[in-house]
Amino acid sequence: MHPTQETPGSEQRQPLVVLRGSTRKHHHTVADSLRIDPDFQTLIPPLSASEFATLEASIQEKGCRDPLVVWAEEKILIDGHNRYAICTAHGIPYQTVEMSFDSPNTVKVWMLLNQLGRRNLTSESVSYLRGTWYELTKQSRGGDRKSSGHFDHLKTETKLGAQFKASPKTIRRDAQFAKAVDTLSSIGGEDMKWKILNRSAGMTKKQVIALAIDARSRPAKVAKTLQGRDQKVKLEGELTIAHHLTLKIGSLVEVYAPDRQDVNGRLGRIQSVGEKTATVWMRHIPTLAMNLHTFKHSALTARPLENQPGLQEICDRTGRLHQLGNLDPFEVEILNLLERATVLTPTELQYLELIENRHKLD
Repeated sequence: MHPTQETPGSEQRQPLVVLRGSTRKHHHTVADSLRIDPDFQTLIPPLSASEFATLEASIQEKGCRDPLVVWAEEKILIDGHNRYAICTAHGIPYQTVEMSFDSPNTVKVWMLLNQLGRRNLTSESVSYLRGTWYELTKQSRGGDRKSSGHFDHLKTETKLGAQFKASPKTIRRDAQFAKAVDTLSSIGGEDMKWKILNRSAGMTKKQVIALAIDARSRPAKVAKTLQGRDQKVKLEGELTIAHHLTLKIGSLVEVYAPDRQDVNGRLGRIQSVGEKTATVWMRHIPTLAMNLHTFKHSALTARPLENQPGLQEICDRTGRLHQLGNLDPFEVEILNLLERATVLTPTELQYLELIENRHKLD
């Protein structure tokens, strides 16, 4: 059973499909049972063991507060698989809300939208969900018609792109990636899909697409490659540094926050690291001021300084000044301010040069 990720209070976007009729809420006892469709269930990322345990403890203590969502016409569960499993296992009553859909495809579109409304998804997961959504929406709009199919595709790409503030080209790339993931999961098993999307498979999007293309003519070779890669990941698992240990004060990180376009995809410098979150210095582009932002560890990816030659040079220059040991306290404060940035402004560079000239460093 593939559990669904639960994030109470997640903000949901307006769906592209229109639901007919009103929703109806029902109360259920443990004797009741709901239908589970594996085809729907495989759309939902599984919870980790610790996440499932946390949800289970919460439901046992407080009950099942959020209703499960059921497809009204078919009485099939479409959201809340984990809660349903926990409630039935422990004899805990639950509620359901019925929603009306025209077809299985429109159900899937809603489920994908529901997942995209959740936070802390990897970029691979976002691409896969958007790409799968594009393919389903294209099919439901008669995308295979030869006469107008091309224009239908363009309309779908444009509409989905506007929904997620992405270009039609990005949506097309997402669809290509989604197809590639499905191809590899058909060869390596359903677990392979989730390993690709949560990055534990250690493959980039380009590698996934290349392997899927290779699978058309050499499926046996690709199956062997996937098996070997999976075993390698398992063997190296114990040696892999825990993600939060890669986040160090002053280090360079890339931010993944798709719901915050002002910081998403940008670089920042870590100011402090807590148990679950880290604070990061980032420049506010309109004012050039340096501001602190707080992110969960999972939203940050450490980036090596050597990949940013300009920043590496600045760090080397400030490092040499700190090593002198005879800086004025005001100069120390200036250097600390400069070390918050990933790129220095012309004025900031002048201050750095003034301190270097004062101490005869060139």
